[in-house]
Amino acid sequence: MREELTEIVKSKDLKDISVDVIENILDNEITNEALKEVPIVKSLIAVRNIFSSISDRIFLKKALIVLLELKDLSETEREIFVEELSDKFSTGAEKILLAIEKLDSYEKCKVFGRLSFLRAQNQIDIEDYLRLTKIIKDAYLPDLELILDINKGRNDLLEEVYHPLVSLGLIFEERSEQTPIKKNEFAAYEGREEYEGGEINFYYHLTFPGSVLLEHYKFLFSD
Repeated sequence: MREELTEIVKSKDLKDISVDVIENILDNEITNEALKEVPIVKSLIAVRNIFSSISDRIFLKKALIVLLELKDLSETEREIFVEELSDKFSTGAEKILLAIEKLDSYEKCKVFGRLSFLRAQNQIDIEDYLRLTKIIKDAYLPDLELILDINKGRNDLLEEVYHPLVSLGLIFEERSEQTPIKKNEFAAYEGREEYEGGEINFYYHLTFPGSVLLEHYKFLFSD
């Protein structure tokens, strides 16, 4: 599978595929005209034929959704992108497949594909790409919208609201000093023992990966 994926990623014809073509390939409804007009379809069908179970087909659809986001890259950009992910443990194609395997929704696949597009165009560096890949895999995507609140200065909301972003490493928490605790003199006058103060406020700030995600949020999550 990794060899086939690498071939598809590098193909000059990747730009010619669409969501409809992908759906037709998966449903085995490709016409002879499509085979003639878009040569890469033959490679996609060959990959599809490797898979037989429902889970296999779902994985293939996820992979194709990622590839669809890379189609506007030049062949050179795609080739360099795959090669730079390679190391002594695995090829770039294997790393992409491992990432795709852990994505639990088609929406995440689209976001990951766009993130890969940004890296291939050097709009983010490789370390940020790898960190944000893990964050996307681990996140409940609607939680990531909270990062927009931080940008608007809403950094003093309830701790439990922002806990998911803290755990993902997108924001860090700053606590204020506890306000002084003192006896409520009015309550004491009425014969009641009551205290006030002791509050701690929580403030949230973007980490560096959080800043990178915010910078590219609109591109990554637009419809």
